[in-house]
Amino acid sequence: MIAALSNSGLQKYQFGKDVRKMRQMYGMSGKIIYEGRWIQRRNDPIIVVEMNEVITEREAAFYLEVNNHLHIIGTLGYIENSLKLTIFIQEYAPQGDLADYLMDNPNKFTLPIFAEMFLQIADAMSHIASKRIVHGDLGCRNVLVFRVDETQLKNNLVKITDFGLARFIDKKPARENKLVVPIRYCAPEILRTNRHSDYSEKSDVYSLGVLIWEALSNSEIPYSTVDKDDAVKEMKLNNEKLTRPHHCSDGLWNLMKKCWHTNPDVRPSFERINEELSHMDVSDSRDVRSSISFHEPRKHYKYELGVDIEMPNITDGHFGKIYEAEWISRKEKPIVVIQMDTEPSEYEAMVYTNFTKHRNIVDTLGFVGNARDLVLLLQERAPHGNLKALLQNGRFQPSQNVLITIFIQIVEAMIYVISEGIVHGNLCCANILVFRMNSSTPTENWVKLTNFGWAHKNDRDFSDDRRLIIPVRYCAPEILRSAGRTNYSEYSDAYSMGVLMWEAFSKGKVPYESSITNSEVRQRKMLGEKLSKPFMCDDQIWKIIEDCWHNEPKLRFEFTGIKIRLSQLDTNLLANYKYELNVHVKLKRPLNGNSDKFFEADWIPQRDPPIVLMVMNEETAEQEVSLYKKFESHRNIVKTFDFVKNDRQSIMFLQERAPHGNLQKLLQSGNFQPSQNVLASIFLQITEAMIYLVGENFVHGDLRCSNVLVFEMDPSDPKKNRVKLTNFSRACPIGHPVAGRKIPASLIPYCAPEIRRSRNKSVYSEVSEVYSMGVLMWQACSQGAIPFAGDTISGDTYKKTSNDRRLERPTQCQENLWAVISNSLLIEPEIRFSFDDLKTQIALIDFSVTRCVHCDNCNQEIPETDIETHLVSCVPPPVPRPAHISFTRCRHCSERCLGSQLEDHQKTCRENPANFRPILSTRCNKCNKEFPNSDIENHQKSCLPATARIHRSQQPVRCENCRQQYAATEIGNHKKTCPSKPITPVHQSPQSGNHRNGNHNRPQPDVTVNTTTERLPREPRDIQFVNCNRQIPQNEITAHRNICRPKPISCMDRFCSWISHCCATN
Repeated sequence: MIAALSNSGLQKYQFGKDVRKMRQMYGMSGKIIYEGRWIQRRNDPIIVVEMNEVITEREAAFYLEVNNHLHIIGTLGYIENSLKLTIFIQEYAPQGDLADYLMDNPNKFTLPIFAEMFLQIADAMSHIASKRIVHGDLGCRNVLVFRVDETQLKNNLVKITDFGLARFIDKKPARENKLVVPIRYCAPEILRTNRHSDYSEKSDVYSLGVLIWEALSNSEIPYSTVDKDDAVKEMKLNNEKLTRPHHCSDGLWNLMKKCWHTNPDVRPSFERINEELSHMDVSDSRDVRSSISFHEPRKHYKYELGVDIEMPNITDGHFGKIYEAEWISRKEKPIVVIQMDTEPSEYEAMVYTNFTKHRNIVDTLGFVGNARDLVLLLQERAPHGNLKALLQNGRFQPSQNVLITIFIQIVEAMIYVISEGIVHGNLCCANILVFRMNSSTPTENWVKLTNFGWAHKNDRDFSDDRRLIIPVRYCAPEILRSAGRTNYSEYSDAYSMGVLMWEAFSKGKVPYESSITNSEVRQRKMLGEKLSKPFMCDDQIWKIIEDCWHNEPKLRFEFTGIKIRLSQLDTNLLANYKYELNVHVKLKRPLNGNSDKFFEADWIPQRDPPIVLMVMNEETAEQEVSLYKKFESHRNIVKTFDFVKNDRQSIMFLQERAPHGNLQKLLQSGNFQPSQNVLASIFLQITEAMIYLVGENFVHGDLRCSNVLVFEMDPSDPKKNRVKLTNFSRACPIGHPVAGRKIPASLIPYCAPEIRRSRNKSVYSEVSEVYSMGVLMWQACSQGAIPFAGDTISGDTYKKTSNDRRLERPTQCQENLWAVISNSLLIEPEIRFSFDDLKTQIALIDFSVTRCVHCDNCNQEIPETDIETHLVSCVPPPVPRPAHISFTRCRHCSERCLGSQLEDHQKTCRENPANFRPILSTRCNKCNKEFPNSDIENHQKSCLPATARIHRSQQPVRCENCRQQYAATEIGNHKKTCPSKPITPVHQSPQSGNHRNGNHNRPQPDVTVNTTTERLPREPRDIQFVNCNRQIPQNEITAHRNICRPKPISCMDRFCSWISHCCATN
């Protein structure tokens, strides 16, 4: 894919240099979208899209193929990385997708704006079809809204996105059997056979018709009254069409019906749709009629503003504007006046005017007349405000028994509302008013239900076209499917009652608070995701809450059933606080500097053992505490006590205190410098704790020195050290997938390679924990150093070096201990130790055998553990200064010699006359050759007479003039007549000049030729002798050979040669 990106013309960018990754906006398996921000070059809003190999294969090519179209999301560049991800930088749509925008802004668009958007979508789809591509997933959720302008139609801008189900018409997609079919949006021919040949431009045309219907229905999901997709499939195969939207023109409705024709060939093309939309008359003939009638204000009111009541101040409220009000002439209960935005619906007005007084429904006194024609509603005032605010600010910290009492009162109110034939539509803690409260006594609490602005008829099929903003975080999934138009029933309110109970146990926490936008919440709920159990919620109550959240509405309890189950709870079995802050426990200063997680604490009255207060994360508190209690029986796992009730809105847990703190801090500060034997004892204790955890089928998930508490320490005696394992916030069962958990960047160096490399496929195992144990041992031997501290770690990315590079042996770690650590750090998980093997290997280490290391400075053998300290104090021996060197030349041979060696040299100098000794020679009477007198005797013993060597004369002889070979018997005659023989000069008379003129062949009578030719004497030729390199006359060479000896190469010669070489090479 990298090659395709480099050839696509996309700009390449870098994290940290060009682009910064911000918050996560969307996440699914294999694809994560982040908000992005430019660091340099540009400043337009962007998103960062990360795709793994599977998602890349599925959709990346389509983004490149249709890029640079005005109405298709633009891909601006890519980012190379070492994690085998395809990372795109794309345009950011500030208004989100069309489905969410319509749901959050139900009355924003007019029909002309809708028509303009449909035209832009059809234009984009025409371009996609020209590339012979089928989008396969057209819907409002895959249309991004970039601009909305109610005054200028052409200034509105939408773009198509998400090619996750796209395919090329001419190429069958890979993994086709794993592609999801969007049953509610796709064409019927796909539902029948789901063959590749069924996908075409006309199948996308069908989906465009559904998209138009969805947008005009305020993003209601098609066939929203039907829960199961299989039932929707049967309806579509039976040719059951969607009904006409309430807000729709005739032209758009006719276009939709053309798109839904059963025969694909009859459906219009996108080009034809473009033409129709361009010339379509879609004047905004909004149908303002509604299936719900509105309350008509009375002409005469029981109360008048300025006569009976006055409104001096405004207060915060969940709906409308709420004003504090005072009676002018009457002395009745405290009141508030609510200014409503519109006239109440008939069902809301029914509650305010026709309901008889109920103890747990707010008392509405009536409407208030005023001169400004405002809709003012007069209600009783709650002294303590709403339940949500009380829980969030900590003013009300009810026990579980108190909360059960409150829930029963709300359920009783809902039983009465249902009996009147309506549903509330917006059950949440903000719509519960608190009139009396007591955190510990259930009977002294009194709440009332308020705000019936979302009241509907208790009928799933009843349609409400008011287009209200839906309370996405609290409503049932079926309400989301219908965009709030239908599906309201007692069961949908039962779902919201479950969310209300969750919110109360979570101290007013917002449901799905990790999701910032309603779009994310809607998507999570539609996928069936449920809220997690609140920390202090008892299992008995949690079971009731879960039963309110069944996806199938009819499986949920009715309110009478919820009341019975709440009333039958055994309150004596409910979990409550055992300790209370400032009653049983006194809080002191934070531990570890400014840490807000651990605090010193004392018992009241003071007693043993020493304790700390730990502030826990609510998301992980319940699991972490359950594991502490499950494992605390082991002697090497920290002991815990119980929760501490407090007024800080915190989850506080009481734990035994380690007098010396954690192992990492001790090692880094230098206050603890344990021997290798002591470290091995500590490792054994941690290993025993891990053997116990693995036996319980759990992994710790965060093994490092900072999670090892030191209770006793002695740097030299192994038996006087005691440590315990703590921090189970990341503990999980063996086999738990890594993909579902976010790994902080600070923990990456401690994770096993198989977890770092492929988080989407890896699971936690014993051998992955053994690797982390190996890193922990390395850290302890390195005085608490952070592994790979030099690598750059940013967010969920890190340098490849920390993924591939191995930890090096610490200088103070003995070889036998390092061998055990190295085997724990093996890259291949299959060949690592188990914890039982690790324990055995550590116990077998013999620390009495100390390997020595040779010191190059002092040439001494130093114990391996002491070598680092020795090198600090060891000083290399001083280097002696070189003595002055003087040279003197030999007067016989002129050779340079050291002054001290001159005398020895002259004794052997070959040029010194005193050393000359003539060697006498004798001729052999057999071979007629000369030999030194000392060698003649030995030669004659082995010399053969000339007659014995007669065979040698048979060998060919080379002529010295012409260099031709001749027989030995013929060589003499040849030499006389050899044409290459040198010419012998003869004496001539001065008068003879014929020779100069070249007439030497013609006989001259006046020349006398001497027939006895005389050779001129030759000067002896000098020959260089190989032993002494001297020029010797040729006639003296034999005598010189007898006395010459090879020239000796003295030490001085070698030394001088070395100095010359050094000077030459500088």
